[in-house]
Amino acid sequence: MKANKNNLIITTHYCPLVGGAQTVYDAVATSKPDEFEVFTALKDYMTGQIVGGVGEFDHSALYSITRIEELRPPLVSGRVGVLRRAWMAVQDRLLRRKVIAYLKQTLSKKSYQTIILGALDALGWLVEPLRAIFPDTKIVIYTHGEEISQACYSARAEERRRRALKAADGIVAVSSFTADLLARKYGVDPERIELVTNGVDLDTYDRLPKENVRPHFGLGHGPLVLAVGRLVPRKGFDVLIEAWPRILAAVPGAQLAIAGTGPLSEALKAAAERPEMNASVHMLGFVKDEMLPSLYASADLFAMPNRTMPDGDTEGFGLVFLEAAAAGTPSVGGKAGGAVDAILDGQTGRSVDGEDVGAVAYAITDLLNDEVTRKRMAEAAHAHALTQGWDSKADQLLKFFKRLRDEG
Repeated sequence: MKANKNNLIITTHYCPLVGGAQTVYDAVATSKPDEFEVFTALKDYMTGQIVGGVGEFDHSALYSITRIEELRPPLVSGRVGVLRRAWMAVQDRLLRRKVIAYLKQTLSKKSYQTIILGALDALGWLVEPLRAIFPDTKIVIYTHGEEISQACYSARAEERRRRALKAADGIVAVSSFTADLLARKYGVDPERIELVTNGVDLDTYDRLPKENVRPHFGLGHGPLVLAVGRLVPRKGFDVLIEAWPRILAAVPGAQLAIAGTGPLSEALKAAAERPEMNASVHMLGFVKDEMLPSLYASADLFAMPNRTMPDGDTEGFGLVFLEAAAAGTPSVGGKAGGAVDAILDGQTGRSVDGEDVGAVAYAITDLLNDEVTRKRMAEAAHAHALTQGWDSKADQLLKFFKRLRDEG
């Protein structure tokens, strides 16, 4: 049994599930296992099923992980009638009581200095109960972007979000975009906000194998543009494919590889197979984490022209840009959300309007045809990534928590 730690992260879903927030919390806790532990759910709320491989993951983790069956009700899709909605509300209240009872009976025996809530809308309701259970503990909410930029489903839910942000002792924001939105949209005092951009696992990239992985993915020797991410609208992969014929005309023999899965998989695959693409667009599907660093390194350029959607959905940070940088690959990304913090425009890559097909095509074409600039950006990207390790991010968090305690 691992010893009690000073800081508890509470999150509704966790590794081995794949996702940006899970990656952040696991990386922070792994970098400082003597400081952090995690409290999360055994079931995936998206499916209502027990997370596969959870036992093996928890056993191998360097830090302590405690799980209860669930921390939020399973997600329900489609239209919900009045009776069903009333039943769901009752179930939600019963689950909250169960969570509070567990916190009182089990975790209240531990003395945490800080409790970090990793899901604003799903766990914001816990701020006030936590204050009663842990009166000497600072409560911090970790925000990633879309939960701030997207409107809630109802005025009541919006008020709950606002109340949670006001009640917390401090807020962590992963990008300057998110930090600014917290202040402008919700009136959070900037002094209570700590900007902690996402980090990268430098050890993984230090051990990067030198072999060429292009043949493994069926890729040739021509200039390679790589895109990685969940295939959803805000990532801009549709714009990237639309821009590709223009890029191909200017850079004969160029290849585009897109790694990832998601709801746009079939539509993007159909677009990639159009005759004008000349069989140069490769949909790689799911790529294992251990293969990604070498795939990043094999590319001449990384591209993800992200954008903000009409409903406010946007990129919270854009960790893929930093991962590409760690592999020594410059990026082209969108001027939206937190991606502006992940790419140093003109230094480690280019930031463009992700809605502008012409701008995306020009930026990629220009860099593919300018080897001197591309190599300079590659070196700068790698140097920048070396300053963004998870150890430094965890240290920054701990200093923020200490400041909150010192201020009383």
